[in-house]
Amino acid sequence: MKKLLIASFNKGKMEDYKSFMKNLDLELLTLKDLGITEDFEEIYDSFEKNARGKAEFYSKLSGLPTLADDSGVEIPFYDMAPGVHTKRWDGLGKNDEHYLNFILEKIKAIPQEQRIGQLRAVLALTIDDKTHMSEGVIKGKLTDQVYQESVTHGYPWDRVFIIPELNKYYEELTPEENYKYNHRRLGIEDLLQFMR
Repeated sequence: MKKLLIASFNKGKMEDYKSFMKNLDLELLTLKDLGITEDFEEIYDSFEKNARGKAEFYSKLSGLPTLADDSGVEIPFYDMAPGVHTKRWDGLGKNDEHYLNFILEKIKAIPQEQRIGQLRAVLALTIDDKTHMSEGVIKGKLTDQVYQESVTHGYPWDRVFIIPELNKYYEELTPEENYKYNHRRLGIEDLLQFMR
């Protein structure tokens, strides 16, 4: 069985990738599995550069085919910001509740008819010094009415991002719906030919 390194320390992301690639004859490994502790610093101004840099860095370090991604929220009203700054748009890096309040203020400043955004993930797969790129996009609506019930993901954006086709917050998607409306999974589809 061939091995594929998932370049992430995030357990939740690893579980997602295992689900997305369960039908492939691949052994998925994490950085932790290999004892890799070096952290790749995402210093670039685009998802593409960060994903490519990460995949190539860890592939060289491990000697294995490596999959990496960078993702976030893009809002047309703010010239596609926060983008690569999605996790720290407020620049303070405080707790989730503080960040959620910051996000709400930004949404409230958008005219009602323009409250749209998208989740975008850019994936990079490095095999034998060659890197293949893909992306997945999920379009949705932004709301200043925060989803309050049974919050499990702890990700502020999931509580203000609505999937129009389902009229559901991202936070409340079932596992089946999350599989269908997952920007990383859509990105995987374009890379399957190389993984096989």
